[in-house]
Amino acid sequence: MITFRRAAGIVVAAVAAVSLIAGCSSDVEFRAVPEAGSSATSTTESSTTSPSTSRTTTSAPSTTSGSPSASDLDLEVDVEVGDCVLLGGTVDDATIEEATCGSFDSNYLVVDVVTGSSECISDQQYFESIRGNELGALCLDIDWQVDDCMDLGGEDPKRIDCSDTAIEGEMVTEILEGTTDVNECSISDSGFVYEEREMVVCADSF
Repeated sequence: MITFRRAAGIVVAAVAAVSLIAGCSSDVEFRAVPEAGSSATSTTESSTTSPSTSRTTTSAPSTTSGSPSASDLDLEVDVEVGDCVLLGGTVDDATIEEATCGSFDSNYLVVDVVTGSSECISDQQYFESIRGNELGALCLDIDWQVDDCMDLGGEDPKRIDCSDTAIEGEMVTEILEGTTDVNECSISDSGFVYEEREMVVCADSF
């Protein structure tokens, strides 16, 4: 019998870049430690920041070349890196289905497909096992989209209308690639930093 499992509820937190103190030559960042294996921390921009000139909307993540697909590992859900999913259920009885990225049915983006969940450096993991032996795992990051809003206050992130009331709402204003410096956010004063993928999701809390 195949067991469908996932990590406990997502833990991501914004990291704030502290304003420069006279005589110091660099910013100090205070980071909330996310769940083990989680890839995102979040930050607040320094008051001395210059706007970034390189801003992009979301794109397929960069991952280790040669990642298998879910079908290669014979997982029940047939997805590849760059696809999106709707993850739900519980730690020991997870539910997952493919979804259109950026839709209200999507909450995670597949950033890697690996043989074991311990290999994931991501916001969340989904894996299948038989008698305790893992068959393979999906490494998942939140499906952030520019100008969209996510509520992070539940067990899993949920895409909502930006006019809705949220427990822990985040509105994405920019997605910067090729950097891990939240000070490059030109609209928001905070962001979620993905060091492994060199990406910053600039966002406003509400």
